Amino acid sequence: MSNKIRVAVIGTGQRGPSHARELLGCDEAELALVCDLDEERAKNAAENFNVKYELDHREVIARDDIDALAIATHTRHHAGVMRDAAAAGKPFLVEKPYCDSIESGVEICELAEKNNVVAMVGYQSRFTAFAQEMKALASQIDLIQTNVTLQRGFFNPQYFFPEHYSGILDALSHTMDLALWWTGSLPVEVMGHERCGLFKPDKDAVEFVNITTRCENGQIVCMTGSMAGIQMQNIYQMAGLRGNISATERNRIRYVTHLGFNEDKTPIDLKAGEWTGPGQPPKDMWTHFAQCVKEGRTDVSPGASLRDGLAQVAVSEGAYFSSREGKAITVEL
Repeated sequence: MSNKIRVAVIGTGQRGPSHARELLGCDEAELALVCDLDEERAKNAAENFNVKYELDHREVIARDDIDALAIATHTRHHAGVMRDAAAAGKPFLVEKPYCDSIESGVEICELAEKNNVVAMVGYQSRFTAFAQEMKALASQIDLIQTNVTLQRGFFNPQYFFPEHYSGILDALSHTMDLALWWTGSLPVEVMGHERCGLFKPDKDAVEFVNITTRCENGQIVCMTGSMAGIQMQNIYQMAGLRGNISATERNRIRYVTHLGFNEDKTPIDLKAGEWTGPGQPPKDMWTHFAQCVKEGRTDVSPGASLRDGLAQVAVSEGAYFSSREGKAITVEL
């Protein structure tokens, strides 16, 4: 393998070009090829990025001059490409959401693990200084509850599909992943309440959602997403037995820590603090993934593993069916 890993982008629609642009500026990886079933789209992308193109991802996987894949097809097609890559032992980074169902997600996880494939889900927010500081602080407060929100304005047409991974749940997947990562525990039960078709009655996409997730260690994660949140601040809050953490911007965190409570309910050794930092990540996602590929390192932390991606899919799918069935959904991962 050369100094830079050679990456092929599979899918040149909405998100594929974004990965291609990121690869152009990466010191550890380079864009080598693009691939799309639509030849006109593939050809246009190839011309824009000055690379060659293929029409069949299986041909790309078989090439020895391609070290890894960036899978950026529609979510419903992720599993098929990942399955072929994992079977061939080809490393890959897949766009979020990881897959379209728990069933296919489990299958791909097991296949990738069996073949020791370096694989990661594209949750780039984990690489921000903010997210990593929240993770470090969470480990200090004996975390019990996490509350996060994603308030957005009206979405583009490509988000208005009825599946559980579309609508506001697509964008919320980043926030879900952060909350579950900070918690450090798998979801076991999900309760969701959703509203669909208010902005686009003919599409039935999820536009508003509230999700309560119980994790295996007893922690509770509450998540809210809305397409009506124009100019509203997003909230990141964590409460624990030994402190709490809060933020509304990703460059400033306020927190308090203590050692428990006296009999009069006053906190012991109460300390307040504030963190401010850059909004940019200390190491970009593609640099980290490329280093993992070079080293053959299947533990991609702090990047999101396929199992991490599966946990997010389980929450999203669980909330979708919970809202429709009017009951909590048990999750077994």
